[in-house]
Amino acid sequence: MDGIYSALLGVFDETGKPNEIGIQNLVEHNITHCGVDGLYVCGSTGENFLLPTSYKKEILKAVATQASGRIKLIAHVGSNVYEEIEELSDFALECGYDAISAVTPYYYKFNSTEIKAYYKHIADYSKLPLIIYNIPLLTSVVLSRDDFKEILNHPNIIGVKYTSSDFYLLERLRNDFPNKYIYSGFDETLLCACVLKTNGAIGSTYNIIGHWAKALRECVDLNKIEQAREIQKNMNTVIDMLCESGLYATMKEVISLYGVSCGECRAPMSPTNLTHKDMAKKIYMFIENIDKSI
Repeated sequence: MDGIYSALLGVFDETGKPNEIGIQNLVEHNITHCGVDGLYVCGSTGENFLLPTSYKKEILKAVATQASGRIKLIAHVGSNVYEEIEELSDFALECGYDAISAVTPYYYKFNSTEIKAYYKHIADYSKLPLIIYNIPLLTSVVLSRDDFKEILNHPNIIGVKYTSSDFYLLERLRNDFPNKYIYSGFDETLLCACVLKTNGAIGSTYNIIGHWAKALRECVDLNKIEQAREIQKNMNTVIDMLCESGLYATMKEVISLYGVSCGECRAPMSPTNLTHKDMAKKIYMFIENIDKSI
């Protein structure tokens, strides 16, 4: 389960429904062009929280069919509704996924006891191993080291997607749990996470620069830190441009320049506009120029 995982973008038709052919093309792009080791499906990058359960199942199935065992697959099933989590967990098992993941429960101010009970419920229920998803920036849920210790001690919880800039806590978790999987979730600090010996990373931008992330990780493993810093610099230039214009819509436009149509983001996200398209062209040319120089 080590490696670089793209947090797969959502691919929809003009009515907002999952586009099976487009999903298959995006999966293939991630495998053949970006060279990723796996996909994290139906996460926030996949616009999970804008989707009904039936659409999530369509996406999970389409991805698994196209991947056909060539890479590892993690299905995000997180929800505030236990029944949906259970339905999606069972479906992921049926489709052949390697693991499930779940964001912390959100919106209501759940206390640590409730959050730990949530993860225990999922881990006890699921026949697939669970990777918890820590992203306090979006959920406002801050797990302490003691919380992590209690959660990660569950035998069916195999690791964490760690999307936080608290690198002290990350180092302590690596020390506390040498045999659990820790995946970096912030693409812009991948180098820092790799130095701390994470097992890999799960990120949005790996849909277009996953091959750079893999190269960075390999450089760190070989102690080629200056080369790794150069790759992170180029990654962050892309990230700056994406954030300036609008992350998901712009990234979909970049991918369209590789011949893969992802459609629009689902409402209430804004429709694609000229700002997204113009920036996408600049990003595409930047990536292509770097790739040609390697």
